[in-house]
Amino acid sequence: MTEQCQRVLDISGPAATISTACSSSAKVFCTAYRYLAAGLCDAVVVGGIDCANEGFIYGFRSLGLLSSLPCRPWDRDRDGLSIGEAAGFALLERQPRGANSVALLGYGETSDSYHPTAPHPEGDGAVEAMRHALGIAGLRPEEIDYINLHGSSTPSNDQSEDHAILRVFGDTVPCSSTKSWTGHAQGAAGITEAILSILSLQNDVIPATLNTVALDPALRTRIVTQNVVHRLKHVLSNSFGFGGNNCTLIFGAAQ
Repeated sequence: MTEQCQRVLDISGPAATISTACSSSAKVFCTAYRYLAAGLCDAVVVGGIDCANEGFIYGFRSLGLLSSLPCRPWDRDRDGLSIGEAAGFALLERQPRGANSVALLGYGETSDSYHPTAPHPEGDGAVEAMRHALGIAGLRPEEIDYINLHGSSTPSNDQSEDHAILRVFGDTVPCSSTKSWTGHAQGAAGITEAILSILSLQNDVIPATLNTVALDPALRTRIVTQNVVHRLKHVLSNSFGFGGNNCTLIFGAAQ
């Protein structure tokens, strides 16, 4: 895909393909941020694409992670994820243009290597990714207005992310999982949820977590189950991949 984009868009300069499982197309934003900060280029096209196929389906089924129903993040009866597919692209510039421009304010990357497929039960790597992103953005936890969760709807992933968010933000920040709308788009999940986070900022809307009927009483994150119109200044998006490849992005209005 990287070479195809270069040819079609007639792009020169540095290029890279990043493969870190489900955080792949979130981590492309981090690399682009560093390219721009280092002065290697004035603009970067980032993207991600992944298609549902038998390999994904059988692989997740063998791990016991697939639900037979549309996924239900944070629901007490959640039993797995739903496979989705997507493609998305974004243009990052050193000097944003337009009154409604959104800036990538900060990012955090960790690789905790706790387990090949399972997340750290207390979300240690996720905690560090979120704190690193806040540090680069120069923001305090209470300045985040909405969190777009990784929210895969598997019992262990939701529990791990819930613990991580409580450790960094407490239980007051509105959160939702847009995988309940799109399914889990694998390598394209990060770019999909980054774009949805940007749209949330531009439209001052917190999207609902769909399909969740009864929230798991063991989880304490503030989950939004109805669309909410709310003034947003800073939005955080989480993407976590196999092998503990964690990525957090923070977006806000461009100055």
